[in-house]
Amino acid sequence: MVRLAILLLCLLPVTAGLLGAVLPALGWFPPLGGTHFSFQPFADFLAEPGLRRSLWLSLSIAFISTFLSYWLAMFLLALIYGQGQSGFLFRLISPLLSVPHITIAVGFLFLLQPSGWLSRLASPWLTGWQRPPNLNIVPDENGGVLVLALIAKELPFLLLMGLSALSQINVRPLLDSAATLGYGPLAGWLHLVQPQLAGPLRLAVLIVMVFAISVVDMAIILAPSTPAPLAVRILTWFRDPDLSYQFVAPAAAVMQLGCALLACMAWIGLDGALLRGLARFSAAGWRFNYLLPLLVSLLKKFGLFLCLWPCVMAVLGMLAAIIWAFADIWRYPSALPDKWGVAAWEYAYISLGQASLNSLILGLVSAGVCVVLALLWLQTQAACGDTHFERLIYIPLLLPQIAFLFGMQILLIWLGFDGVFLALIWAHCLFVFPYVMLSLAPSWRRFDNRYLAIAATLGAGPIRRFLSIKLSMMTLPVLTAFAVGFAVSSALYLPTIFASNGRVMTLTTEAVTLAAGAGRQNLGIATLMQMVLPLLVFLICDRLARARLARFSFFKL
Repeated sequence: MVRLAILLLCLLPVTAGLLGAVLPALGWFPPLGGTHFSFQPFADFLAEPGLRRSLWLSLSIAFISTFLSYWLAMFLLALIYGQGQSGFLFRLISPLLSVPHITIAVGFLFLLQPSGWLSRLASPWLTGWQRPPNLNIVPDENGGVLVLALIAKELPFLLLMGLSALSQINVRPLLDSAATLGYGPLAGWLHLVQPQLAGPLRLAVLIVMVFAISVVDMAIILAPSTPAPLAVRILTWFRDPDLSYQFVAPAAAVMQLGCALLACMAWIGLDGALLRGLARFSAAGWRFNYLLPLLVSLLKKFGLFLCLWPCVMAVLGMLAAIIWAFADIWRYPSALPDKWGVAAWEYAYISLGQASLNSLILGLVSAGVCVVLALLWLQTQAACGDTHFERLIYIPLLLPQIAFLFGMQILLIWLGFDGVFLALIWAHCLFVFPYVMLSLAPSWRRFDNRYLAIAATLGAGPIRRFLSIKLSMMTLPVLTAFAVGFAVSSALYLPTIFASNGRVMTLTTEAVTLAAGAGRQNLGIATLMQMVLPLLVFLICDRLARARLARFSFFKL
């Protein structure tokens, strides 16, 4: 019953949201006079100018970013495995995992725009520029910068999921077997380890694919606008004062849902075919360590460069945002501000104070609720041993957000909950809960139940065994899941816009608004606050875990 109630909380708004999109897409929306079913909304949608370009941008950006993120993550795992650097790698990628997507996008904007930090660092001594050049760098017409930003954000996520999946695979005997057949580490990984990793990582990769297809906040800043990717145009149509677009937008949302499903099916088929092709090519005589040592060395260096390039750019972009937050005067082409100061923080205190407080409360409450729900789910699941229903909780992540959030907004208006803070928490939990489960479930299931058996022989009851033994020993995974949940909540844009009906400001919604044309100092401050809040929660959780487990030698961190 507990898991059924959790499923209803997760799936009821999604189901209502899909109905709220499909019915207007078919012409039935009585509040606006649509009382008969028809395909006219789809005809109007298909007649929109620049539609092919919008679809091409959405699909190409999603496929390229997902493909590169996945295979670069797998390459990096193969490169570092067995060298004892997984802990260092996790600490290295944690900052990028903790910051919201919009923060990465703003960082790339500050770094790569014609008057960005890279241009300033290279001018005038290298470029000769005394004024910002008239170049279309950000946003570029093909969405290349958006692809880089997505890789910078999704590569650490897939690395984390890969490290978790590797803990369930006995890799060393597989690589030893490949070595006895003459294969080097990379070829052995490709033949024996990668096929076993593909299955556990498929859900994570599909989540990345769907997100890249439907991303709005990053696309508003980094993608072209004439025409924009489909997800951005759908949001524009939903906001259009012409009420006829309230039929076009749901039709476009349904079309985007279909595109996302087709993209996921294509990925599943093409990924297997690509892996088989690479394996055949390797089996035909490519022995990385023996036949082509120079090529392998170059491949490793080039692959490492591709892995680090987007992440380094993201870090430099966030550093540029921090500089702008404390710059009073920064003329081009100065590499650093001409005058440092905190004059812009007075405006930030007035305008961003409430947004920061809302983000903090939303993140803490949503993450706390979702961790409790995850613990209830995992405990009841352990009691009955049924894991089939768990796949259903990831449905909100496998659907484009805008495909059902409009319908969910209609449900909230009908219930009288639109703009209510509780409804906003509910909307955030739809997306936070699956990520909390992804983070917590593998560690929770690896727990050795013999500890509980020993406690039972000493007379401890079920509740005491759970609280004093299992929950205490699982402190680190639980706190990590909480921090991940907070980071996910702080990054949500569309759920905040639709569930609050535009009445609740968060740092993410304010950052998107400021990026449209406000002062760079104000945008830098909003971006800095977005970095600080999730990172602070991660650091506090890490400190709490260390303090709790420091006296146990088995749990030394």
